[in-house]
Amino acid sequence: MNDKLRTFTSRDLALVAGLTGLYLVYGYASGVTFGHTILELDLFFLISAFFTIVVSMTGKRWSATLLGTVNGLILLGEPNAPVAITLALIPNGIIFDLALYTRDHTIDRLSRKRFVIAGALGNLAMAISGLIILQAIGFFQGQGLEFILITSIIALVTNPLVGAIGAFFGTVVVERVGERVRSPLIR
Repeated sequence: MNDKLRTFTSRDLALVAGLTGLYLVYGYASGVTFGHTILELDLFFLISAFFTIVVSMTGKRWSATLLGTVNGLILLGEPNAPVAITLALIPNGIIFDLALYTRDHTIDRLSRKRFVIAGALGNLAMAISGLIILQAIGFFQGQGLEFILITSIIALVTNPLVGAIGAFFGTVVVERVGERVRSPLIR
């Protein structure tokens, strides 16, 4: 059986746990420091970078989905975490993984371009999911049409761009440290 299709090892789960811890600590510090002034764009960047790192380092399918789900479920318990972003982490991870493994692509054949596309598509899915959740919880009620349109345009344009940049950054990190930990992204 191919090693890439096996279950997660303790090393893989430790990496997911470590990146989850980093994301949660940074998310808390970012929320205290910036609040909502930068529209959580730093968190969109960071999750794409972490997805790229975890997929590259583990070599396992669905590792980004696992990371997004764990982060999303933990953040649900945090009363100050934005619900729309919290729940939208799950579809972000799913779309990120699906974008990587279309057709005959395996973890050994993934390129920087593939990760950048996956980061953009994952964050686009996160933006769409987040907007739907905001609508469902009544965030837009009482707001004018102009506010709704501007919010939607900002989310649908900036989030995929930030996701692509985050994934690009993730590939740079993997290339820098990947030689020491035998990442499949390093050939």
